[in-house]
Amino acid sequence: MVVPFIIDLLGWTSVFFYILLLVFNRMKNMRVASFLSVINDVIWGILIGVMPKVLLNLVVGSVNLYRYICDFTEVPANIVRLILATMIAFLLYATYFSINDYLANPSQGLLLTWVDFAIILTALSVKNLRLFQLFMFLSAFVGGYAYYLLGIEQMLVIKAIVGLIMLHKLFINPLFPKLESVLFFWNK
Repeated sequence: MVVPFIIDLLGWTSVFFYILLLVFNRMKNMRVASFLSVINDVIWGILIGVMPKVLLNLVVGSVNLYRYICDFTEVPANIVRLILATMIAFLLYATYFSINDYLANPSQGLLLTWVDFAIILTALSVKNLRLFQLFMFLSAFVGGYAYYLLGIEQMLVIKAIVGLIMLHKLFINPLFPKLESVLFFWNK
């Protein structure tokens, strides 16, 4: 009885962290929110028994950690190289896993989830916030269609929210910058 409640709670917490991840206007805050999202989604993936979700989030976490260390800390180069090697190992394994997963269960929905994963990884790999937002906007459409094909409603909600937030960040906020300060009153 408790485990299904925790699974549901972590699922909706995933939605919350995804929203939190996207509303920030600074890359450092976005990276911290991404760490929280990864931790939540790894635990959630283990509890629901979806190991690809666990693997994908570990890869996202490693890319995010690498970018955070490179951009916001003064860590020695040897440690940065070790983290880079770990990230590359995760990426190679994820590529191997995704190809085998697709070949074992070929479907357009599954293929598009892996494409969405690649788009998200690309977004997390960039330093420019605007470019990050553009990739996440693209992810909303690719991932949204993928999860529609797979019938995963919770992820459809997440992708719809991602699309709306990125629509605001990319197209509305540049035209009406004061609107965001009114909507996000807690930033004052």
